[in-house]
Amino acid sequence: MFADLVLFNGKIVTVDEKESIVEAVAVKYGRILHVGSNVDVKAYVGEATKVIDLKGRMVIPGLIDSHCHMTSTGVSKLMTVNLSEEAGVKSIADLQARLAEKAKTTPKGEWIRGTREDDSKLQEKRHPTRWELDEAAPDHPVIVTTVGGHYSIVNSKALEMAGVTKDTPDPVGGTFERDPNTGELTGGAHEKAVGVVRGIREEPSRELASEGAKQMLLSCAAAGITCVHDSLGGSQIRAVLDLKNRGELPIRVRMDVNIGLFPELNKLGIYRGFGDDWVRITGLKFFFDGSISARTAAVSEPYLHRADYYGVMATTREIARKTILDAYEAGYRIVSHANGDKAIDMYLDIMEEAQTKFPRDDPRNRDIHCTVVNPKIIKRIKKLGILPTIFGPYPFYHGDKLIPAFGEERLEWMFAARSFLDAGIKIAAHSDHSAAPYPPLMGIHALVNRTTKAGKPIGRSQKISVMEALKLYTINGAYQAFDEERLGSIEPGKLADMVVLGEDILTVPAETIIDIPIDMTIIEGKTVFAREA
Repeated sequence: MFADLVLFNGKIVTVDEKESIVEAVAVKYGRILHVGSNVDVKAYVGEATKVIDLKGRMVIPGLIDSHCHMTSTGVSKLMTVNLSEEAGVKSIADLQARLAEKAKTTPKGEWIRGTREDDSKLQEKRHPTRWELDEAAPDHPVIVTTVGGHYSIVNSKALEMAGVTKDTPDPVGGTFERDPNTGELTGGAHEKAVGVVRGIREEPSRELASEGAKQMLLSCAAAGITCVHDSLGGSQIRAVLDLKNRGELPIRVRMDVNIGLFPELNKLGIYRGFGDDWVRITGLKFFFDGSISARTAAVSEPYLHRADYYGVMATTREIARKTILDAYEAGYRIVSHANGDKAIDMYLDIMEEAQTKFPRDDPRNRDIHCTVVNPKIIKRIKKLGILPTIFGPYPFYHGDKLIPAFGEERLEWMFAARSFLDAGIKIAAHSDHSAAPYPPLMGIHALVNRTTKAGKPIGRSQKISVMEALKLYTINGAYQAFDEERLGSIEPGKLADMVVLGEDILTVPAETIIDIPIDMTIIEGKTVFAREA
């Protein structure tokens, strides 16, 4: 049998159980036909075989981002104002100027949305207030979402349209920030409070949603990502399926669906496993607490940069317990956002009850982020078989603002890759994009080096090897989606998802991993991205 594609004369890191490295790989009908030596693979070369001489370059399995918001971020990039440091916003004045410019081309009364604001990257080292947003766009409702996504700032017009005043009580699972002296709303909104204001925004058109998703997923392919575990609601699911049905879906999507859709899905009998190798439902997602990047995760010890502050819970134990038990009894897998140790403990309590009352073989329930841990939590996770997926890029990308918030000692128990692996827990890694950049090589760089952007050490006891980090983005990511028999390694019979690197990730200086170029991304034996020479 002749192959459709042969890659030879390379260093192919298979990520199989023996961590084998071979010279060549052959692909037929989108699957791996053979891995081995240059001599072996010649037997699979026919007249129609596409042959690529790697010229010594490295090939790794397709990279998997185990939690992100790619589809929603894609449409957001088409509809919003980028307020990140990378976009040149370095002060509140810069932020105001960007919003004012958008206001010039936006009809009065229509929403202006800013995204990826980061107070730690602004000269003032604080978020803007609603009055500063008013100065930029007094005739428009404005919402500025922070890079972590769990905290937003809105202006006076937005509060007025939502009917929110200083007398409005905080919703369950959220808070409005208020001036401590006057009680006036400052514009800040945490968790469920964001939804009180944001809920009145219009949805993007179907065409815009699918185009945004397509552009974002193409960018993922250029970063070596061949599969994402995307956090989705109804309109985003439709956008992904529209692309798939048109044959335009660039990479694979595993859907962690908002648990609010459980009643509708349950009525239809749709649950984990519904879909195919390109798009499939993997679990229902529930939110427990705030974010690490916004320093709002619910923790048991107070933050160091803010007196008597323990973060924000986005739910109550009663709501979480009923919601999760109902879904778990119906056969759904639970994928929960639990960041701080307080939130993680609550999640584990509920999952212990759920798994005891409704036992099943190989449940693979997941904890997204699972950031602030301790030996007791790790022991409970191991016992319950919970699968954490941890932030990859955060120690590098957000590390400098986390040091003053948590302190060096507590950071030794955050993004705890080493401790999880030593306990025999099959963790994966993710970007949580747009909360952090999506390229997996930044995540691998961060987990291996444990150094911030400013070069400061951060939780060095949790450093892992390059091969271990690579597994977090390949075979372990596949395992968390029940995909380990088809994805995650370069072995005969598996889908031919591979990435060609411009440099050898196993031998380059560790501090340069982030700069390794992606030369080619291959899905089912077809090139979906090739770097221009």
